[in-house]
Amino acid sequence: MRLSYSALATFQRCPLKFKFEYIERIRTPKSKEALFGTLIHSTLKKLHEPGLLIPTEEEILKFFADNWDQKNYTSELEASTNFSQGVKILKDYYAKNYPANFNIVALETSFAVPLKAAGETHLLAGKIDRVDKTSDGLFEVIDYKTAKKMPSQQAVENDLQLAIYHLGTINQWPMLEKENRPVKVSFYFLKHGEKLSAMRNAEQLAVTKENAIRELEEIVKARKAEKFEPRPNPLCDWCGYQRYCPLFKHKFIEQKIIFNDQDIKKLLNEYISLDDEIGQKEKRLAEMKGTFSLFMDQSQMERLFSEDGYITRKLIQRFKYDPDLLRQILEPLGKWQEILKVDDAKLKKVAKEVPASARAKIEEAKKLDKEYKSFSVKKEKT
Repeated sequence: MRLSYSALATFQRCPLKFKFEYIERIRTPKSKEALFGTLIHSTLKKLHEPGLLIPTEEEILKFFADNWDQKNYTSELEASTNFSQGVKILKDYYAKNYPANFNIVALETSFAVPLKAAGETHLLAGKIDRVDKTSDGLFEVIDYKTAKKMPSQQAVENDLQLAIYHLGTINQWPMLEKENRPVKVSFYFLKHGEKLSAMRNAEQLAVTKENAIRELEEIVKARKAEKFEPRPNPLCDWCGYQRYCPLFKHKFIEQKIIFNDQDIKKLLNEYISLDDEIGQKEKRLAEMKGTFSLFMDQSQMERLFSEDGYITRKLIQRFKYDPDLLRQILEPLGKWQEILKVDDAKLKKVAKEVPASARAKIEEAKKLDKEYKSFSVKKEKT
C-alpha cells in the first residue's frame, strides 16, 4: 500500500472520507482555497527553478496573473480580494527570499519511506516543496503554507507531517543519516511571511515511525473488515463527500424512501423547536427519537436535515479496563501508582509515555462496557 501524509491525516480525521478518497477514488472538485494554494506553489517553483537569469518580480507576478482563473470564485469581489492577496504574498516573499541568496538542492521532490506494518511493507510517500542546503551545511526541508492561522512553535516541533518529511529526506539522501547530519524542517507561512522551524533527533524519528506504522495497521485492519466509520469533526461542513456520507445523506435526498420525506422534515422541525423545552417535553422527544431511529435504520442514514437544521445520531461507547491486566502491564514500568483507580483521562496520558508494546497490551485489556446512541441538535442561523 502506498499512502501519503495527507492520506494518514484523512484517516485520523475521518475513516469514511479516507475510504471515499483513497480507496474508492471518488473525485470531487478542488476547493477555491486549494486552487489558490496550488497556483501560489507553482509560482514559487517558477521563481526558484534553476536558469541563466533569475525572474524579476514583474515576471513572477505576470506568471501568477496569466494562470489566475476568476471562475473559481462566486463573485467578482471575492476573486479580486483573493487575487490582491496573492499579489501581496508574492511581493512580500520576493522581497525576503531573493533566489540568489539560497542554495536550493531540490524543488517539489518526491520521496517514499518503506515501513513494515501488519506483515507487509508499505510506502509512505509525498512531495517536498523545497530542500535547501544552509550556510552551515544543514539540509532544510521547507513546506509552503497558505493557511490563515499559524500554529505554536510547540505544535511545529511535534508536527507529524514535518517528521515524515524528515524521514523522506534522509531516505532520499542516505548520506545524511550515515554521516549523522541533522536536518532542519520548516513551515513557511506565506500569508504571514514567517517561517517556523524544528529539528528532530533519532528518538523522535523512531516515535514517528511507530505512530505511522500504528496508523497503517489501523488502515489495514479497516480494509480487511471493510469498516470505515464516519467521524464528525469541525471540517465536515466543507467536506466534498457529504452526498455519500450517512451523516449528510438526508440533505441530498431526491426521492421518498419508505417514509414521506415532507412528514419527516415537518417532524424534524418540530423536534428542533421542542429541544428548547426539553425539560417539559421529554416524553414527546423520546417518541420522536424512536421514529427517527427507525427511519435512519431503514434508510442507512445517521443525520437528518430540514430547513431549520439537522439532528445527528451518534454511537456512544464506554469502555472499562481489566485492572489486574493493567497492573501486570504498568507496575513493572513504574506507572501503576499514577492511576491506581483506572481513569480514562489518566490512562490516556500514561499510555503516551510507555513503549508501543505496552500500549498494544493496554488496548487488549480494553473491553466494551456499554454503548448507546445519542442525538444532538444544531440550529441554522436565521
